[in-house]
Amino acid sequence: MRSTKGLLLLGLIGAVALVPAGAQALDIAFDKSVAWFVAPLPNASYEGAPVTIDAEVEVHQGLDDAGISTIEVFVNGESIGSQDCVASCVFPNIELDQGVHEFQLTASNGYTTGVTVYVDEELPSGETGDDTGDTGGESGETGDDAGETSGGSGGTSGDSGETSGGSGGAGSSRGCSVEAGPPLWAAAGLGLLVLLPGFRRKS
Repeated sequence: MRSTKGLLLLGLIGAVALVPAGAQALDIAFDKSVAWFVAPLPNASYEGAPVTIDAEVEVHQGLDDAGISTIEVFVNGESIGSQDCVASCVFPNIELDQGVHEFQLTASNGYTTGVTVYVDEELPSGETGDDTGDTGGESGETGDDAGETSGGSGGTSGDSGETSGGSGGAGSSRGCSVEAGPPLWAAAGLGLLVLLPGFRRKS
């Protein structure tokens, strides 16, 4: 019985590992050499231009042949320098005027990534996923109101109204769901289905 529980636990862990968590995480999972900005963070906002910041870079050395030895950082397309960077490195005293600034790093193995920084500028208002979620929420509330109204008309209509209201709620869930990959419960369920025959034999 203990071995069966252990197999189920391993299955769940494996299933969770199937859920994507972004390209960077996938690269690390496949043990590729990658680098990323620790600072500034994506969509970082600063006030009081001009501002002076440090760019901090972290490196993950994978098991692939293309390891990382140096990092070059660009701001708005212009190089601010290159240095040895096998684990982490800092590019100090980067002065930024008011505006939107694009930070990009290029590793010696060709890997590249970047972040956007705002100085005395407003961040972009609302994302598409959030707007869609709000719309879905309104749809869900409308469905609930319809369900309550129909419920007051009679027993049979009440059942129908509640079903209609539930559909509205489902609309809200769809609006708020913005995922890059399959939901967690789907991946976990896949792992359990794979292990279920073995569990029955053990029982």
